[in-house]
Amino acid sequence: MIVVVTPPPLKPSEPGLSGGAAASVLHSLGTDVRWVDASLAWHRFVMDPGQSQAILQRLKSAPGLSALARSAVRAGARPAPLQRVETYQDRSVYTSAVNDLENALRLAALPFDGLRLGIGMFAVDTPHRRLESSATLAWLSSTRGPFDDYYIQELIPSLEREHATAVAVSLTFQQQAPAAFRLAALLQERMPDAIRVLGGPLVACWRAVGFPLDKEPFSLFHRVVTGTAQDLAELARVADRDTTVGTRVAARSLQAGLAASPPEGAAGPVEPLVWESPLSVPLDQAPWHDYLSPTPTVPVALGRGCYWRRCTFCPDHLHDKHVPCHVDRLSDWLHQVARRFPRGAMLHLTDSALPVGHLRHIASVIRRDGLALAWHGFVRVEPELAEGDVVRELAAGGCAMLQLGVESGSPGILRKLGKGASPELARRVLRTCAAAGVRTHVYLLFGVPGETDGDRQQTLSLVREEAGSIHAINAALLNLPKGSPMHAHAARFGITELVPFGSDTDLSLYDDFRCGPSHPRREARRWLAHAFFKDAAVRSIQGRLRAPFKANHLCFLDQGPTQG
Repeated sequence: MIVVVTPPPLKPSEPGLSGGAAASVLHSLGTDVRWVDASLAWHRFVMDPGQSQAILQRLKSAPGLSALARSAVRAGARPAPLQRVETYQDRSVYTSAVNDLENALRLAALPFDGLRLGIGMFAVDTPHRRLESSATLAWLSSTRGPFDDYYIQELIPSLEREHATAVAVSLTFQQQAPAAFRLAALLQERMPDAIRVLGGPLVACWRAVGFPLDKEPFSLFHRVVTGTAQDLAELARVADRDTTVGTRVAARSLQAGLAASPPEGAAGPVEPLVWESPLSVPLDQAPWHDYLSPTPTVPVALGRGCYWRRCTFCPDHLHDKHVPCHVDRLSDWLHQVARRFPRGAMLHLTDSALPVGHLRHIASVIRRDGLALAWHGFVRVEPELAEGDVVRELAAGGCAMLQLGVESGSPGILRKLGKGASPELARRVLRTCAAAGVRTHVYLLFGVPGETDGDRQQTLSLVREEAGSIHAINAALLNLPKGSPMHAHAARFGITELVPFGSDTDLSLYDDFRCGPSHPRREARRWLAHAFFKDAAVRSIQGRLRAPFKANHLCFLDQGPTQG
């Protein structure tokens, strides 16, 4: 049996997609496979009153311990506050529930000096140790930490009981890396015969920018793969230890919605496998009643990559061109989800940029067949989304929120970023969505090379003038991705120096940068603190909201902005 593991800590509001999707594909290929959302299981483990009590006994004199303990009790209630619909009807009540969960996770980290935990967060406080360092990850893999008790008491015994022949760890975000490598070290000690495989989106990104993945701590795994369909087919062959499995995998891959390479030894050219079905998690294996959302949230990707691939600050062009799933298979999947959740579910569409045509198809199926489904996801600022008929169609077909990459209110900055959209179009899209009752989560980017206070002010003007149409804002500083056009051709964008984030960050996917005497990120950070976040319009949108779950929960929160 293959067991695919999603390591902690992810936000416990919904399943992580990559591990569950890998398990779904392996199952469709006829493989004996089980998926374990170890991130959610770990959250459930540390929220148990017995665990909190054990920490209290060990740390009797720690300052603020009683307040953290009270938070842990509230956060660990059943049903949890973040599972209740009424929590999302008042942003102050919601913020209190989020604070309780954060405090409970802080409590779980207290026995381990120099480590911090939060919602979807793992951090090392020691200045010379960063998670983007292979040396730091190697150190953490050999050091007892906050995941050990769960691994030793629950996860590994379950793997032993099921006689797992392979354990595949799916890594999506940097904060999961310590737990992934620590699990590998413990498996090496306790289940040495099991094949250990590391894969997932983060591994694919590391490999795409050329990082060597054959040294410590990667050597804790027998195989390090990127998670392509070919990788999964090979894993099925190896784990089954069956000489006939190659032919079986090739045959069943067609039934599963994969265009398959011929089995080994077959005549004809070898073509890459491509996805024809939506990529999602096994609907019958996720512990849906334990996720911290008011309704089950099902992550799904309609394809891989991005259909635009022209943003200069994005590394998506390093990956395969976006090929969306077939609409007939998408229709079938929507009905499967609706049958699994007759009382309703939220679909989280995780693609970098969702094709409007596929969104219209989703809306059409939901509306036509009366499916109790809603959905949200990332879209580009496209002219179609400024058309009232189109957006009303999406709203009637379950669209709860659109996450819009507006980025800037400055036409010059948008051209530099390669967005292919104007501020005027963004305004029209925002107003059209608001009129149709569709929430908008607006993403803004600051600290771009050559950006001035005037450019930033144009963005603030856009927010002020369209505040009534904006449900939430995500304002970020540009971390320059390695492999992006702006990084590869830095001088064209006025960048004179690329600066690593730390002296030992050999696994960092990003760089800082300078433009002569200018440090755009630092200048933008100062302006955001002194101008943007103090602006009345921004404050009216954000209120006093505590939102580490971001879009995962914003789609459920009260519709209108809250005055702060």
